[in-house]
Amino acid sequence: MNDSESVALGALGLRFPRGTHVCAFYSGSPGRDEIVLPFLAEGIRAGDQCLCFLDTAAPSEVLSQLALQVDVNSPVASGQLQVATPAESYLRTGRFVADEMIDYWGEAAAHAQRGGDFSFIRATGDLPLELSQPAERAEFVRYEARLNEVIPNYPQLILCLYDMERFGATVLMDALRTHRRVIADGMVHDNPYYIEPVKFLARRT
Repeated sequence: MNDSESVALGALGLRFPRGTHVCAFYSGSPGRDEIVLPFLAEGIRAGDQCLCFLDTAAPSEVLSQLALQVDVNSPVASGQLQVATPAESYLRTGRFVADEMIDYWGEAAAHAQRGGDFSFIRATGDLPLELSQPAERAEFVRYEARLNEVIPNYPQLILCLYDMERFGATVLMDALRTHRRVIADGMVHDNPYYIEPVKFLARRT
């Protein structure tokens, strides 16, 4: 992989191609912060638009911790850095709809490609507890699978977060089935449990 065609994750010395959808398994808030804060700080330094949607940390907490690494005031004021709750992001219409989130990423990519303020977008978020129940999770997992069809075409890097202390085996297996690459134990792994979106979605209908 040519470095000019890849972007730094910011954590663990990892780089990924543009248009990557990757998940990270971690344990507890220290494990989350070890990945998320450098990820956002790297994006701010690189001039990327940075989006962070966490259920497990309030926006004020993320910003105060991130401020120990980089200036956050100017990026927040310019819209480069956006930190929101699930209610303001995934659930902004009152419920989670996979197609609406896919459209959101497409619109963001189109804006960047038209010469918007930011040419690259990096985003991270975790699974809200509201979406961990079977019916709600089915829609979220459909979204995760469909991202693999569209994100490779976009100037984006999406990092999905899964806390192993928070979710059981069923949720974690769904994460494995919908991410080609997985970060665990400080390393990136090509995931043998990954299922191509068409096959995965056919099994879920």
